[in-house]
Amino acid sequence: MLPSGDDSTAPVAPHRFHSRTNALEVVDGLDLTGQTILVTGTTSGIGIETARTLAIKGAHVVMANRNIIQSEQLRDKIYAEYPEGKAKDNVDLIHMDLSSLQSVQAAAKEFLSKGWPLNVLILNAGVYSPPTKTTIDGYETAFGVNHLGHFYLTYLLLDKLRESAPSRVVVVSSAAHIITRINQALPTEEKLNKLIPEPSTNEFTLTLYAYSKLCNALFGLKLHRDESASGIHTYVLHPGTFISTGLARSYGAITKIQQFLSKPFVKTLQQGAATNVYCAVSPDVENDSDHYYESCYNADENLHALAKDEALQDALWEKSLEFVKKFEDSRV
Repeated sequence: MLPSGDDSTAPVAPHRFHSRTNALEVVDGLDLTGQTILVTGTTSGIGIETARTLAIKGAHVVMANRNIIQSEQLRDKIYAEYPEGKAKDNVDLIHMDLSSLQSVQAAAKEFLSKGWPLNVLILNAGVYSPPTKTTIDGYETAFGVNHLGHFYLTYLLLDKLRESAPSRVVVVSSAAHIITRINQALPTEEKLNKLIPEPSTNEFTLTLYAYSKLCNALFGLKLHRDESASGIHTYVLHPGTFISTGLARSYGAITKIQQFLSKPFVKTLQQGAATNVYCAVSPDVENDSDHYYESCYNADENLHALAKDEALQDALWEKSLEFVKKFEDSRV
C-alpha cells in the first residue's frame, strides 16, 4: 500500500543490486547447502563464475559441458578456494554436447539416474560464431545449440523440476534478441520460419545469434505460462554487454577493439555472472517469475514485443517438440 499524503514526493527504494554488483555480493549471507543446481556451459566466461559462486556457497553444482577435461580442471580450481577442512565433494560433472540431441538425452538420463533433486536449472551455454554451420542433427548451429539443445534438456528434466518444486529455470538470453528485424505483423508461421533458419542460410552471424536469443526468451516465457502452477519459476535474462567470455572472444578483432575502448562500461566475469546467480537463488525474486532481468533487476521494458507473442511462443514450443520427437522416433 502507498503511504498516505503526497505520494509524488515519496522516496523510491533503490535497487539492492546494480550493474556493478558481482555474483559473490548477490549470495552474501546465503547458505545454499542442500540445493542441487545444474549449469550448462561452465568451462568459460560467466559460466565459470556462476558455478564457482554457487559451489563456494555450499550448493551441489552439476556442471554439464562438452569438454570434461576443462570441467575437471575448473572443479579442482573451485575446490582449491575452499577453506581448510571444508569437504570438497559438492561439484559433479556430466558430459553434454548441446549440438547433439543424443548427447543431451544421455546427459539427462545420467542426471536422473543419480537420484538428485533439481532445485535450479541454469541454461547458460551458448555459441555465437560456431566452427560449423550445422549441428550433428542437421539444424543451423545457433538455433540447435542455443535453443533446441536446451529445450530438449529442460523437456527431459521437467518431471524432476516439478518433483523438486519450488524450483527455478534460468534462461540466459541476450539484449541481442531485439535486433532480429522480424516484422511483428507477419503471420505466426512466417515469424517462426525466420527463427528456424535453413542449414544453408547465408544470414549474418549476428542475425542468427539474435534469432536464437529470441527463441530463448520465447521459450522461457512459455515455460512460465505452462509450469508456474507446478511450482517451476522461470527467469529470462541478459547478463551484460561485451563481457570477456568465450562468446566475446569469437566476435573478432573489431569487437576486441570495441571492448578495449569501452572497458569502463563493460562487466567483469563476476559482474556478468551476477544476474545468473540472482535469478537462480536470490530470495528477492523467489516468486517473481515471468520477467526479463538485466543487472539484477526487472527490465521488462527492454524485452521486445515479439518475445511476448504467445502465439509465437506456442508455435516455437510445438515445432521444437516436433523436432525432438522426430529424433526420439529415429532412435526406436
